[in-house]
Amino acid sequence: MAGRIPEDIIMQVRERVDIVDLISGYVQLKHSGANHMGLCPFHNEKTPSFNVNSTRQIFHCFGCGVGGNVFSFLMRMEGIAFPQAVRRLAEQVGIEIPEDEPDDRELQRRKEREQLGQIYEVATDFYHQLLLDDPRAAQARGYIRRRGFDSEAVRRFRLGFAPDGWDVLCQHLKQQNIDPDQAKQLGLIRTGREGRNDYDMFRQRLLFPIDDLFGHVVAFGGRVLDDSLPKYINSPESPLYHKSRILYGLFQAKNEMRRQRKVVVVEGYFDHLALVQAGIENVVATCGTALTADHAKVLKRYVDQVVLLFDQDKAGQQACFRAMPVLLQAGLQVMTLALPEGDDPDSCVRREGAEKFGERLDSAGSAVDYFMVMTLRDAGDSAEAVARAIDAVLVMIRQVPGEIERNLHLATLARCSGVDQAVLQRQLERTTVPARTEAPKPRPSQPLAPVVGYDGSQNRGRAGEQVKEQGGDLKAQRLLLALMFVDACAAEQVKEVGVATVFDDPLCIRLAEQIQDSYSQQRQPGEWLLDNCEDPPLQDLLTQILLSEKELVSDEVEKIFGDCRQAVLRGQLKQRRAELHTQMREAEQQNDSDRQTVCLQELTRINRQLKSR
Repeated sequence: MAGRIPEDIIMQVRERVDIVDLISGYVQLKHSGANHMGLCPFHNEKTPSFNVNSTRQIFHCFGCGVGGNVFSFLMRMEGIAFPQAVRRLAEQVGIEIPEDEPDDRELQRRKEREQLGQIYEVATDFYHQLLLDDPRAAQARGYIRRRGFDSEAVRRFRLGFAPDGWDVLCQHLKQQNIDPDQAKQLGLIRTGREGRNDYDMFRQRLLFPIDDLFGHVVAFGGRVLDDSLPKYINSPESPLYHKSRILYGLFQAKNEMRRQRKVVVVEGYFDHLALVQAGIENVVATCGTALTADHAKVLKRYVDQVVLLFDQDKAGQQACFRAMPVLLQAGLQVMTLALPEGDDPDSCVRREGAEKFGERLDSAGSAVDYFMVMTLRDAGDSAEAVARAIDAVLVMIRQVPGEIERNLHLATLARCSGVDQAVLQRQLERTTVPARTEAPKPRPSQPLAPVVGYDGSQNRGRAGEQVKEQGGDLKAQRLLLALMFVDACAAEQVKEVGVATVFDDPLCIRLAEQIQDSYSQQRQPGEWLLDNCEDPPLQDLLTQILLSEKELVSDEVEKIFGDCRQAVLRGQLKQRRAELHTQMREAEQQNDSDRQTVCLQELTRINRQLKSR
């Protein structure tokens, strides 16, 4: 198996590739002092805030916080992993990367995977040509025309037709000398029972090839041409296809998604094709399954905002509500909009036309507010039902990534429910989120607080990860990180007193530990960390600090350490205060007045300490 790329090769590639030349192939840059500036390719902006530093060979956007070096830029732009980025750049500058000889088992695995992929290509071409030319597909061609789709959409997405025969594909694969057992692995054919011959999975259906991120067909979705059931069937899971990770149309949509930082998610294949045909390119569809945490992670690579555009019936509404927590926990902004009664995206865009539908799409509102209105409406007038509805809305609000946005939703809930906002705020602090998905990782595109010097100066713009609610004084913590980059003694001092003593922000803790690890390996942190860090939020924080260095004098160093320690203590006190609020709520429900009193006394002491600090 191919081994890890040697570090000296990585260094050679980084030194030979000029970051200004690389980024100029994607972004129009203008020289500005020691730097180059341009419009950020990772979010929409009108005023350039994307900074490329040719001296340090790094980039950083002070608008959305994304940063890194040549490798991380290519990774973000092309959606590839670090080794692929290194190899692609190495090829451009003529550096050969040695390959370890893969063992027999790995060679066999690669060969089998290539064979499976080739089977899908053969099947896709076969079904596509049947749709285009075969007399048996006349009904399918007429159906596509009646639905309003042209031949360009058919060819672009390689739609196909499976005729009404038991073994049409079986016979074709046999003629191509393809192993039937491998086709069965992919779910394209099935084993006949009681001695009968193998038979095709898809029969008398219009087929939608489902691509992976790289444009390789890994599955089919099949729709009947009449009212028979089931209306849709999809390929089963296989070594190539994992439905919880694949979204229909993502390969074709990802560049426009990256440009707009927004995606429209629909439920059906025809909904997807209708929007694409109307000129809306940043659209994907679920493949007959609910949105998963893996789907959310994939979307987060390309976008900040997701517009859920599901059917207007009860099932569509529930699908929207199920998707919201998954997306919110991934740090994505979730929007939705109502279509006219009886419409789905396909019928609406065909009736209204592309321009009017685009205007409707631009008017999408917060999905959290929509959930709020629907949930309160369904609760009726019963106080108990309204209370349960408010609790459900608070759980949803709790998962919104930004504190300001949470507070705005809370104000809306107060207006809609008639409950005082202060009461709702207290209840929100006690609200816990069900463990449905992984906890969200920090968003690369969320803003950091600006680094502010102790002389009061403030560096331009914003960068990095959103401030955690329990986080302390991030200004002091980031100044301490900047000091550690240039002073090994400061890093050693942090190590002696303990990282958790002077940092309470998780991202700062991780970066401090990596800086210390750099020095322990006798390496200068900075470029080495950028090369070896594959965590986007850490890259963003690292580039922000490298571009915001400030001369520090000895008395400021003492103050930085002191402020960092105070920040940690404040964070610990706030965390304990939140725990006490929860315990008091539990004691109140259990009518335990003694426990309430004890909690209240400790809470009073903590509030006094926080006020004095």
